Amino acid sequence: MLLIGICDGDTAVRIMLGDFIRRYRDETGLTVQILAYDNGEKLLLHYPFEMDLIFLEIPFTGMKGIEIARRIREVDTHVGIVFLTSVFSHVFEAYEVRASNYFIKPLKYSRFLKEVEQARTRRGQNRFFLESNNTGVYKIYTKTIRYIETEGHNTRIHTETDSILCHKHLKEHQQLLFEPYFVRCHTGFIVNLLFFEKLERNDLILSTGEKIPVSRQRKKETVNKIKDLYSQ
Repeated sequence: MLLIGICDGDTAVRIMLGDFIRRYRDETGLTVQILAYDNGEKLLLHYPFEMDLIFLEIPFTGMKGIEIARRIREVDTHVGIVFLTSVFSHVFEAYEVRASNYFIKPLKYSRFLKEVEQARTRRGQNRFFLESNNTGVYKIYTKTIRYIETEGHNTRIHTETDSILCHKHLKEHQQLLFEPYFVRCHTGFIVNLLFFEKLERNDLILSTGEKIPVSRQRKKETVNKIKDLYSQ
């Protein structure tokens, strides 16, 4: 799972980068989630977790891109920041906030591709925990968890590549997974909303096509979590 943010006041730029990301996803088969914002204030308001890469416009009419980047660096020292600009005068400011790179508009897919590949390399810095059972010991990155479900007296962790039996109760997982993209949508399920595709009636459908039940008691909380994560 790669989580990529786009923050640019130009709708055409957001659409172009979104097309680049979808092309990359189709070419590689990787799960890539997009979070798009039309101004920096919204990005900061909805930034309670680590992204892998952010494409950030510098000359916003409100809060300047450099100031937005400084605020991001206060809570996230690892995310790659690529500045988007139309003029060279902003380039040297990028070094102040340890930006990964800068793009002079118009954008090109070849340069985009290079930045995403570097983000994949940095991805190993994301938070992980160890889980053990009778079979072995597993290193699990939180972003790769699709969902966790109750299985008899145990639970099962479904990641992008594995399905791991666990002797913890679901409540213990809930306490461990403090990232805001996790929600307990049902008595027997915790789901990672980074894989969210749509909510239909009482089914939460993931980008993988899997359906996770949402109970009536937990539906309001689930909907609010989705809106908080994806509101623009």
